Amino acid sequence: MRRGVLFGVTIGALLLTSRHASADLTLLEHDGWTFFTDGRINSYFSAAAGDDFPAPTPQLNIDPTTGMKASHAPLTVQHGVIGTGGQYFTAGFPNDQGYSGNYFGTRVRSGFLGSIIAFGMKKNVTEWTTVKSYMSLWGTSEAYARDRSNDAGNTTSKGFDVREGWIALEGQWGTFTAGRQSGILGGISTEIDFLYAHNFAVGLPCLEIYYPTCGHIGTGALGPGFAAGFTYVTPSLAGLRIKLGLYDPVRLLGAWERVPYPRPEGAIWYERRITPTVLVKVQGEGMYQYMDQRDDNASMGYPLKDKVWGLAGGGRLEAGPLRFGISAFRGKGLGTYVALQNAGSTFRAAAPYQFRYFTGYYAQLAAVFGREQVSLGAGRVKDDLVPDDRIDPGNSELKYQSGVSAVFAHRVTENLVLALDYFLFRTDWWGAPLVMTDANGKLVNVGMLPGEKQVVHFINLGATFHW
Repeated sequence: MRRGVLFGVTIGALLLTSRHASADLTLLEHDGWTFFTDGRINSYFSAAAGDDFPAPTPQLNIDPTTGMKASHAPLTVQHGVIGTGGQYFTAGFPNDQGYSGNYFGTRVRSGFLGSIIAFGMKKNVTEWTTVKSYMSLWGTSEAYARDRSNDAGNTTSKGFDVREGWIALEGQWGTFTAGRQSGILGGISTEIDFLYAHNFAVGLPCLEIYYPTCGHIGTGALGPGFAAGFTYVTPSLAGLRIKLGLYDPVRLLGAWERVPYPRPEGAIWYERRITPTVLVKVQGEGMYQYMDQRDDNASMGYPLKDKVWGLAGGGRLEAGPLRFGISAFRGKGLGTYVALQNAGSTFRAAAPYQFRYFTGYYAQLAAVFGREQVSLGAGRVKDDLVPDDRIDPGNSELKYQSGVSAVFAHRVTENLVLALDYFLFRTDWWGAPLVMTDANGKLVNVGMLPGEKQVVHFINLGATFHW
């Protein structure tokens, strides 16, 4: 398992902290300084059942001169399914709890947002400008990989993740923020998921062994991730705002490791509350990252320069008790869960390490009746093949990851929420290519084996206390 895959998605699957759901809690005010906190604790019982990670479709006996099936007798399996071998977040739902073609597992775990404790300081430095600092620490309740030996002390599974740490200047001229903070691309889809579905729920576990969950991220919603950077948000002009960011560049380890320039991201949105019960918001986003390979690949004739880019857009509508959100993204080298995801589904593991294109769609509906919220959502992300994938009989690559969700949440008090949610997760693979050699000695695609698939059902029940 690539370490970059684990780290990249861990920071990228989640966007929002609990301060969006409740006001800051002031702890101390003195001499113009305000010391405040926010956070949450949650725990869920999670049960899952469905298909084990699929075995490769048996290879067919193909006549190399005609490209046609020569007999019905299967040969020894000759290809692998991308995502097998514990390659988390690469494709599908790999896990060691599957047996006899089936998967079943239960956990007591944290949810879409983990357990969070955050603190901040703010002070008016001039009549028009406020300085504010903020740090949020994230953790989860479950032991790493169900391993009791990881259940005590400050181990990997119990250490805090410093998810955010920034300083901001706020005024009538806008807001400038420096430090570790949320990315921009994928923000609108994650905002929809947070507000209208999985704020107080689980959704897709995404990394079942440990870490907060993904909600709909990975099935059509794209996570923006967190990174060090500088951002500026303009003041509102009749509801119109612009956000610009310059972020620490991200390498894709093992291939695209030279990233000399920072990564620009940006968003423009219009948000307006038309009446006390009607709100409209539309948003567009973009990201660009220059990528380069190491010099030792130059002698092999590989293209040494390329780029990762992404565009996304979406909107929210609130009218009375109804909430509706829809989003989409398209880009090169993004990944299924978070932009710049270091995984075998993002780019070919073999030279020349071609980037794949991704397209995601997500829709979410919710209804709020007093203390109750009912949500229904669906989404899908598609991973396109690159030309070399079609002549590589050794792999069946990721095609789709799809999700359907339902959530029922009940607010017991202003700070305590109970939730029951269901998530259907389906993965489809393209199937391994069938190839033959033409008269010029080149490999030619003559078809595809039937694609593998996996379906897993998740049911989660738990509570969140937030402040």
